[in-house]
Amino acid sequence: MKPFACACGRAVYFDNLRCGHCGRQLAFDPRSMTMAAEPLPGDGLNACANRTAAIRCNWLTGEDGGLCLSCRTSDVIPVLSKPENLDRWRKLEASKRRLLHDLLRFGLPVDPDYLRFVFKEDRRTNPDVHEEHVNTGHAAGVITINAAEADEVYREEMRVRMNEPYRTLLGHFRHEAGHYYFDVVLDAAGRDAARELFGDEREGYDEAMQRYYTEGPMPDWRQRYISAYASAHPAEDWAETWAHYLHIASTLETAATHGLAPEASDAHWRDDFVGLAIALNEVMRSLGLADAYPFVIGGATAAKLDFVHAAVCRFTNRPAAPLLAGT
Repeated sequence: MKPFACACGRAVYFDNLRCGHCGRQLAFDPRSMTMAAEPLPGDGLNACANRTAAIRCNWLTGEDGGLCLSCRTSDVIPVLSKPENLDRWRKLEASKRRLLHDLLRFGLPVDPDYLRFVFKEDRRTNPDVHEEHVNTGHAAGVITINAAEADEVYREEMRVRMNEPYRTLLGHFRHEAGHYYFDVVLDAAGRDAARELFGDEREGYDEAMQRYYTEGPMPDWRQRYISAYASAHPAEDWAETWAHYLHIASTLETAATHGLAPEASDAHWRDDFVGLAIALNEVMRSLGLADAYPFVIGGATAAKLDFVHAAVCRFTNRPAAPLLAGT
């Protein structure tokens, strides 16, 4: 993510509602991909109606007011009569806004008529709801996230149970978006090419997932996939690769625009990112924390990442765009 600044010139975060230096209200403008600021403190902004809600949304809305682009994509929110769901909703929407920023930066369509989000609990964490089990997943443009995933303790328990190296809200959003954008960015020829590389996403999904959860990942998954879960089925391989594509592009852009790494090119993005990831991991280890990026990008995985990037560039009419190209 590129750096943002207030009208006074001070650097601000993507999530800021107000400048800590001059006091101006701030709001992200998804049309210009910039941070809007009041001309003078107290002038006001055409901000999202959810700015004063629990989620403290900091996006601009349209000329008629109301909800911003991001908030209009939310079909179902957690039951707010449960106090802890206020914080869950805030975290879920904050992660969604980062996903949508990624997508808009690449010029991908974000249309609330087609891409929707559902955040709800099941009876494992809320006995007052009807659903016995809410699975995080995607179906026909609707991305469902179990609201309990916004709890660090619950998410860590699930990470350990699933034997995952890490598990984040943003990772869930990026992965599930990958399922949706498969049919968006790939035409018939592109889907045929994807099936040559990833396998056929139309075949044997339920059986493959049952086998994965019963027997575990393929023994050689590290040589062919970005994660163990990617080896479960071609559809999950694509979605995991898509998620890591967004991870890598966002991290490289943030590092480059803050002077922490050189700007990557198509030819060298892998070397640039691996070098950056090693440095980040060593910093985390120096602090006694887990690796920031606990994955290995082998040759087969790099080819899949390149395929995703090429597909995005073709769809957005930027056939020669470098990895960091965007709005």
